[in-house]
Amino acid sequence: MANLLADRTKGRQDSDMPRIVRPARSETGEDPIKALGNMVRAGIIGYLRENGPATRSEIARGIDLLPNTVSNALVALTASELLTPDPPPELARRGEHIRYRVNDEAVSEMYLQLGQAIGEV
Repeated sequence: MANLLADRTKGRQDSDMPRIVRPARSETGEDPIKALGNMVRAGIIGYLRENGPATRSEIARGIDLLPNTVSNALVALTASELLTPDPPPELARRGEHIRYRVNDEAVSEMYLQLGQAIGEV
């Protein structure tokens, strides 16, 4: 097996390898894939859609993950505008709990873009 790999890469330079590999027509699917990124983010959106607005701790308990893991995902989902924090973190007072809700319009748009990228829509 090692010899087979060596034969395939013989004479190849790192500069010969593409940095990012993308199939044709991938641009429509890229944003939703980046926004979701992993099952944690998808799980948070699913939890909030089913249970309504919730704090980081409530979400963490609801999907059985550590609050720090949920916190990182909430930052990414908020930056992608898939979730709306209330109040916005920059306006929250010390100790005030931020409740997150799904931005249904943005999630629906993401779903449509992903469907177009995979040929479902």
